Amino acid sequence: MIDYKNIRDAVCRGLKKYLNVPVIRNNQNKDPPSYPYVSYTITTLASANKGTYGEYEDGMDRKVVKQTWSITAQSDNNDESVTLACRAREWLDHSGKLYLSENNIIVEQVTNITNRDNVITIDYEYKNGFDVVFVLYDEVERPDSGYIETVDLTGGR
Repeated sequence: MIDYKNIRDAVCRGLKKYLNVPVIRNNQNKDPPSYPYVSYTITTLASANKGTYGEYEDGMDRKVVKQTWSITAQSDNNDESVTLACRAREWLDHSGKLYLSENNIIVEQVTNITNRDNVITIDYEYKNGFDVVFVLYDEVERPDSGYIETVDLTGGR
């Protein structure tokens, strides 16, 4: 199974420390924090993969999967939103790679930063964001399948 909680915690903790702003899950029923902040949505929890599980000496079987996140920097100031989105992208694409790899997360791709502004009644909420694709392992314990001691290839004749 993908260690969703640890992956989520590691990415959010690293981004929050680097950006020095709250990093929250998007689409919650709670009020968001004060501006500026970064929100994320995991748009693809685990990609389809036609590969097979590899057997590892620790008794685990692993298969590579990809996970896609949508990252959005939000502010009531456009320049602040743009700067925050650029810094978040830079951390995921460069500065945070060692930290992420120490947490078994590999960044495969970081997409273009695009405008995602919203009009809220008469004010703007400035949003700039991008997607990031992580390469992860789907891990399962290897079942104890035992072994076959003998085989009768004559069909019992």
